[in-house]
Amino acid sequence: MTGHPEGAADRFSVGVHSPLRETATVQTSLSVQRWDAEQTEWIARKYERDWGGLPDRADFAFTPLHFGQYGVRPYSETTEHDCNMIVQQGWVWLLGGVAGTTMGTKFSATNGRIGVGTSSTAAAYTQTYLQGDTGSASTTSYYQLVSGAPVISTGSTPPTLVFSASFGTGVANFAWAEFGTDNGSASGVYLNGLAGGFLLFNRGVSAQGTKASGQTWTATQTISFGTPTGAGTVG
Repeated sequence: MTGHPEGAADRFSVGVHSPLRETATVQTSLSVQRWDAEQTEWIARKYERDWGGLPDRADFAFTPLHFGQYGVRPYSETTEHDCNMIVQQGWVWLLGGVAGTTMGTKFSATNGRIGVGTSSTAAAYTQTYLQGDTGSASTTSYYQLVSGAPVISTGSTPPTLVFSASFGTGVANFAWAEFGTDNGSASGVYLNGLAGGFLLFNRGVSAQGTKASGQTWTATQTISFGTPTGAGTVG
C-alpha cells in the first residue's frame, strides 16, 4: 500500500550554525490482520470445547495468538508505512517524559486504546480526537482497549513502540479510514474527544477497507524513533 502526504514523518532538528545537523524522526506503520466470520466462528467453537467458554468481557475479541494456537491464518494482512502523525498532545507527553510534567495516566495493558474511524480528513498537528468521532453511536468510530501492554524495544534499530488491539465481531463494522491511540481504559464510542477527557497521542489516515459484522480484525501500530536512511525507512 502507498503512503499519504498527510502521513509525513514528524521531525525536530538542532542546529549550531554549522553544516552539521542532528535530526530525529518519528514514523508509524499500521498493520491490519483480518479473519472472516467463518474463521471466527470456527475458533469460537474450538475455544468453547477446549477451554469451557469465552472470557466474560463485553469487549472480548480473539487475538492473533488465539488464532495461531489453532493454525488459523488471517485471510488478509496489509501494512502501510509512514501514514501517521504524532499530534501536539503526543509531543507534550513525549517531551514531558524527559523534562517537565509527564502524562497523568501512562499507557499500559489497562490504559491504552487504538481507535479507528471513517474520516479521511488529513492528519493535523492540533487534532485531539479521530475526526469520525463527530458522528453518533458506533458507526463512525470505535476505540478498542489494547490486547496487552505496549511493547518497547530500545535495542532494535530503530527503537520502536508497538500497540496492538483486536476488534471483535460486533464492533467497528464500517470503513476504516483513520486510526489513532489514546490512554483510555475501556473500549467504546468516544464523541468529539470529550468522553473521559482522553486525548490522542497520534492520528493517521489509512484506507484499510470495510470490516463486516462477524469478522475479527487486529490493528497493530509500530512507532519508530530514528533517523532517515532513505526508501521510507529509518535507522
